[in-house]
Amino acid sequence: MKLGINRKQWIMVIVLLMGTLLAVLNMSVVTPALPSIMKDLGVDSTTVQWLSSGYSLVEAMVIPLAAFLMGRFSTRRLFIGCISLFAAGSLVAAFAPTFPLLMVGRVLQALCTGAIMPMVTAVILLVFPKESRGTAMGITGLVVGFAPALGPSISGVIIDSFGWRTLFVIMAAVSLVVIALAAVYLRNFDGFQPGAFDPVSVLLSSVGLACLLYGLSTFTSTGNMALTVALIVIGVLLVAVFARRQLKAKEPMLRVGILDNRTYAHSVIIVACMQAALMGCNVMVPMFIQTVLGASATASGLAMLPGALIGACCGIVSGRLFDKYGIRKVALPGLTVMTIGGVLMTLLGADASVVVTACAYTVLYAGLMFAMTPVNTWGINALDNENIGHAQSVTNTVGQIASSMGTALIVSISALSTTLAPTATEHAQSILGSTLAFAAIAVILAAALITALLTTRTHRDATKRTLAGQ
Repeated sequence: MKLGINRKQWIMVIVLLMGTLLAVLNMSVVTPALPSIMKDLGVDSTTVQWLSSGYSLVEAMVIPLAAFLMGRFSTRRLFIGCISLFAAGSLVAAFAPTFPLLMVGRVLQALCTGAIMPMVTAVILLVFPKESRGTAMGITGLVVGFAPALGPSISGVIIDSFGWRTLFVIMAAVSLVVIALAAVYLRNFDGFQPGAFDPVSVLLSSVGLACLLYGLSTFTSTGNMALTVALIVIGVLLVAVFARRQLKAKEPMLRVGILDNRTYAHSVIIVACMQAALMGCNVMVPMFIQTVLGASATASGLAMLPGALIGACCGIVSGRLFDKYGIRKVALPGLTVMTIGGVLMTLLGADASVVVTACAYTVLYAGLMFAMTPVNTWGINALDNENIGHAQSVTNTVGQIASSMGTALIVSISALSTTLAPTATEHAQSILGSTLAFAAIAVILAAALITALLTTRTHRDATKRTLAGQ
């Protein structure tokens, strides 16, 4: 498989992907440990969930700063520094005697993840020639896709056998291995433009995203709706002021002006729709299987596993096809299959089985992942190389917001069942709520498909074929 990079570059890519695998695994392995942590540290479910939601919140706050960090520090120094921070956080969490100290460890890990994910993707995109970037994104997607699918299973075995603290010990040990490999094999990569540090921009983006994402994540469970809405409004306003400040700055920390590129902007919109629908679906499918079908939590996890595994493989296949055929011939079939999967989800009822539900979810997820890689690469290829680091930060930030909005929207729609059918039984309301939620997911997916149909009619397919033939 000739992809235009040499052996040293391949080794560098592998080391970077090991860091990515570590970061992505860390997002999902803690979830099965939450009951054990509650028991050992004496905290309730509302408190312990911050190990996951707080992690995501801190990660999202760091992502907009990733482009600045890439321009300020060398690739080698930033990568090793981030993984070292991750190792320190893992050790703090492993030996934390109290929950606040455990939370400190998770925050340190999240700081690493928020900086390293955009950086690794940007470096890999720049290492590979433009005509092979689809395959490069597919390889990255394979790692990112497999890790969440396997993480909970692996962590469950470790927790049952050795306890939850062992998870963090293993994370720290693997981090040290990655640091050692990076020290030997990782080389600096030039191509990121330095930006000026702007404390006001940092404050605006951090506080704005914190308010916005916290408000969205608590929208369906808050006891004070006025405060939640106020946080969302404040968050939107601060993020808008941040974006305006970047547009006016001579040396912006984050070049949000790249959204003026219509192809890149369209790709961000399509990906945001897909991520919003996917996160909403990932919340609703377990709820449907457990509350409507009466199956166990284990069954709901296993039902989603085939989709995650097949979807991870779809990304690398579609990436190679994109390099050969361009965006339209690859993304549209994936988006169509994805939308069909969304429609199939709306047909699920009380008489459905776990297997049928798993099949519908697998169709949706496989189609989505088949489309995700080419759409992302199509947007990135429309930009100059010097903007790729900024593009990864913008895309990831929008993705975080879309995921939170999608979850809040879908769960809120499912809750309408109590208003629409107030006299129905609780089980009947659950069925109606699931149907409404799945219908909303199908609409969002259809919107992504329609957007792609209208925006991928460009000359870039011909350009892509020309590049592939060179």
